[in-house]
Amino acid sequence: MLPSSIHVLDPTMNSVANQSSCGNTESFSLDPDFVASYAETKPPFGFNGLGEIVYRRTYSRLKADGTREQWFETIERVVNGTFRRQKEWADRNMLGWDACDAQRKAQTMYDKIFAMKFLPPGRGLWAMGSPLTEERRLFAALNNCAFVSTSKMWDNIDGARPSKPFVFLMDAAMLGVGVGFDTRGAQAAHAQHILVGNPHSARTVAFTVPDSREGWVESTGLLIDSYLAFEHVNYEFDYSHVRAAGLPIKGFGGVTSGPEPLRELHQLIRHTLDKHIGQPLSVTAIVDLMNLIGKCVVSGNVRRTAEIAFGDADDPEYIDLKNYDVNPHRAAFGWTSNNSVFATVGMDYSD
Repeated sequence: MLPSSIHVLDPTMNSVANQSSCGNTESFSLDPDFVASYAETKPPFGFNGLGEIVYRRTYSRLKADGTREQWFETIERVVNGTFRRQKEWADRNMLGWDACDAQRKAQTMYDKIFAMKFLPPGRGLWAMGSPLTEERRLFAALNNCAFVSTSKMWDNIDGARPSKPFVFLMDAAMLGVGVGFDTRGAQAAHAQHILVGNPHSARTVAFTVPDSREGWVESTGLLIDSYLAFEHVNYEFDYSHVRAAGLPIKGFGGVTSGPEPLRELHQLIRHTLDKHIGQPLSVTAIVDLMNLIGKCVVSGNVRRTAEIAFGDADDPEYIDLKNYDVNPHRAAFGWTSNNSVFATVGMDYSD
């Protein structure tokens, strides 16, 4: 049973009965007096306080004044962001927009979220209405899950580089999206006799890593392509523009990790691919690269990466990836993915 202090809204929503209280017709915002009326109401967090701990740890964003959101403010951000997206869609497609009707529906949505009658997805609670969506337009951050296949990584479709699946995973993971991937790029490399190249004997190119998510992702893609693309380049990375550790990250939240996790990732990518020079890329190498990227992503202490790998049930190399007696090098990063298998109709599950 919810506390009696939770608001019960009149279906007629008299608070927005006159046009003047319907908000800015150019954008959308909840009536500030309506939001303020919830400020002193205790949210019905459950599980003997655990719910509030999870909320404050995971979804309460840092505000411009240096304090963290309260539950009533988080909901305001999420609802405003949701209805702004709806208004953009309606305006772009000339569908019409009833500001008072939107205000009524938004207040109903707000009240139901406050009372835990329903909740948005976790990514929505964290990102919707934040600078990620309002300023940077990074709507991918609203997705819980994604998937990328390595099966066509060698096909140069529309100029795509072999690093594309790895770049996709890193970019999505840095936005908080859980990513699944397969290992079929290894079978394709064997079938097409594509060998990992040696960039160490190629021309050297300096690359200064920009201090941004995009910069981390681009540098990692360049390094992977220096081994896997048909033209090889020996990159020397300059990390001097990457902020030092411990500074606040304004867009995503959390604090900076400094350049060391990225530097370590680059070193481990080189170590992984150096062992494959002159050979086709292996199943183990694909999963190693994806897992190493995942380990790097969590370094900022707020991002939590989630990966799931898919391989063939009859592939002993894949099945042994979590066997650290067979693959002791993976013990340091194998935890970053759940590993599953592709199931086919009628397959034998007895083992």
